Amino acid sequence: MTIIRQPSLFGIQELYDMAPPQKYDAIISTINLDKIYHAVTKKSRLGAPEELNYAAMIISIFVRYVERIPMIKDL
Repeated sequence: MTIIRQPSLFGIQELYDMAPPQKYDAIISTINLDKIYHAVTKKSRLGAPEELNYAAMIISIFVRYVERIPMIKDL
């Protein structure tokens, strides 16, 4: 069985040294949000209103993991 090592995007010390807004921008800019956005956007007129900000919801999930917020309701 082979071990695959994935290179890290940033060094841990670099992330600790960054201010929170800079840290979020650096992490989110490396992720392709278009595919995620296309997967979660509304496909029909039924259900939730069209005015939901899907991009902000996707970004908030990433911020939740970075800040180690345990519950979505705490976000």
